[in-house]
This record gives sequence, structure tokens and C-alpha cells, in this order.
Amino acid sequence: MKKYAKIIDSKTYEVQLGVGCSDEYYQEIGMTLMEVEQAYNGLWYVTGKAPQESQAEKEQKVRAVRNCYLSMTDFTQLPDAPITTEEKAQYAGYRQYLRDYTNTANWWQQYPLDFDSWKE
Repeated sequence: MKKYAKIIDSKTYEVQLGVGCSDEYYQEIGMTLMEVEQAYNGLWYVTGKAPQESQAEKEQKVRAVRNCYLSMTDFTQLPDAPITTEEKAQYAGYRQYLRDYTNTANWWQQYPLDFDSWKE
């Protein structure tokens, strides 16, 4: 699919994108065939000019997923949790994995495993 674009910010090289094969239409509205890429923020830029997500932003996203997994498994450690003793022990191990996750090298480069993937 052809990508047509018009630069809308000459400092950042952000573009307005048009996708299709109607050369005439896109030329009429001021767009040209251009090599573009989508950035992490969902916006489109001239290839090579897209902003990169900072390490702090990546860390925040990974921590949020980790915290969600911890919250989802809180109930498993209650005395009256509707799970077996063996399952409770598995969840305890998984929760420790999650708490230790940010101590591993380059942890922010990928999300922690969900429980089912972790126990395999």
C-alpha cells in the first residue's frame, strides 16, 4: 500500500498520513509519496525522525503491568482463597517473581510473564 504524507511540523518531521493508491487525490491535497514510520506514540513521522520512547516511559509501562499482575493475584494469599495449598504456593512463587522482576537486567525491555506462562 502506498503511503502519502505531508509534513505538518518542520521541526519534528511529523506528517499527516494518507494511505491508498489514488495518486491524483493525494497530490490535490498536497501530499506526496514518502517513506514514513509510526512512532510509539501513534503519530507518523518521516522515516528516521520518529521520537523514541524514553527508558523512564518504558519502565513505567512495565511496572504498571507488573503491578496489575500482583493486584490480580492478591486474593490467592488470603486464608480463605478458593484454591488448593499447592496452587497457593505456586501463586506465592509467582508473586515473588513479580516483586523481583525489576531487579533483573534490562527488565524494562519486556513485560513480565503472566501466571500461566510463568508456571510452564
